[in-house]
Amino acid sequence: MGQRVPHAQKRGTDMGRRFGSIKLRPNKHTPRYLSASYPTPIEARELDPTLPERQSRNFPLTAEVEARAWLEAARKKIDAGAWQPDHDVKRRERASALTFGEYFPEWLAARTRSDGTPLRASSRSRLERDAANHVLPYFAHIRLADITQSMVDRWLATLPSDQPYVRAHAYKVVRAVLRTASKPGDDGEPPLIPAYPLTRGVATPKRETATVPATPQEVHAIYKAMPPEYRMSVYLAVFCDGLRIGEVCALQRGDIDFEHRILHIRRGRLTEDPTTKVGPPKTANSIRDVKIPPQLIQPLRDFLDDHVDEDDDAWLFHGVRDHTQPVHPNTIRIHFDQARRKAGRPDLRFHDLRHSALTWLAAEGATLKELMESAGHSDVSAAIRYQHAVDARRETLAEKMGEKLLADDTPETVMARIRDIDRRIAELESLKANEKLLLQKLMQDV
Repeated sequence: MGQRVPHAQKRGTDMGRRFGSIKLRPNKHTPRYLSASYPTPIEARELDPTLPERQSRNFPLTAEVEARAWLEAARKKIDAGAWQPDHDVKRRERASALTFGEYFPEWLAARTRSDGTPLRASSRSRLERDAANHVLPYFAHIRLADITQSMVDRWLATLPSDQPYVRAHAYKVVRAVLRTASKPGDDGEPPLIPAYPLTRGVATPKRETATVPATPQEVHAIYKAMPPEYRMSVYLAVFCDGLRIGEVCALQRGDIDFEHRILHIRRGRLTEDPTTKVGPPKTANSIRDVKIPPQLIQPLRDFLDDHVDEDDDAWLFHGVRDHTQPVHPNTIRIHFDQARRKAGRPDLRFHDLRHSALTWLAAEGATLKELMESAGHSDVSAAIRYQHAVDARRETLAEKMGEKLLADDTPETVMARIRDIDRRIAELESLKANEKLLLQKLMQDV
């Protein structure tokens, strides 16, 4: 027996004359499938002009009944004012079945910083670790739409109560995922869940004991206990407005402007991606220029002469095995750990040098705005008319910090000051000679 010929082939190519149409495709002579379609409701196209003029769906040649049923279902929705585009319907169907574990990779891939720039590799890795270790084992197979506050409370009860940071970081992942799922998509798609389900949070833990700032004497002791090729990292972290360890590790010779006593902070050391060693600093505001105390100039020059290659892109602190790569922060931390113990401050972390620096600046009378600029903590929209006053003030603060650096006179410190004075005398003599030449030229023109 021959193949059954659909009614469409007997009556022509158009079978749905009451509402929409069903046609043989690609043509009635060699049909391969049925194509059902109907006009997109005018009201829907007014709301979304990107919708096509007709809605269509393909069916097998033998599925005429299903095609007519699809058209009839669309007609009823239009008559009831309940019609929605297929992609909205599919999104709702997907959302109703989407689990936390299925959505998390999608959420993480689209995650950005508050300014819209991509997440740092370290931040992305931290989110992945927190989710893999503490969130996904509990929520991976649970539908997003089923997650409630009471469910989150039960999950929190399973986390170690004596590790408040673990609880706080894991909760932040759950909170961020659910917040995103409860918001419309970037292209106006409806939210994946009808409402944000959480009604309370988890307190961010504070350190049990406040960080005690290092004293100048303790910093000097740590500096002396560090290996010669890495010890300058301690002075830079403290006396140049409190640098982060990643900023210290990514410094290059060309970042130092001895003439104006400025250190340019332009990059940070990355550790999560083995193929990328450096990248932008922690935040956009971390890109900044900091003053170098005059007392640090000569020791810094000596350090460069002894330990740093002459190229501008040479790393101040190079890798242990590969001098063409910046040192890993853990290398600095290992040596710092040994040095701090010798100095009698086993509690002091490298990051606490930054805390100490900002504390010293505050003690010298630095304003909140000056501290924010020095540390690169947040965006400071200063008016241009204030900029010169701020620069002058930061110059004074740098000198105050330098006084702590070389507070006790020793032959080394006195020689350092003499060399700095000689350098400044030479600069003034050069400036004086230029002014004399200018004066002679002006006199000739009179």
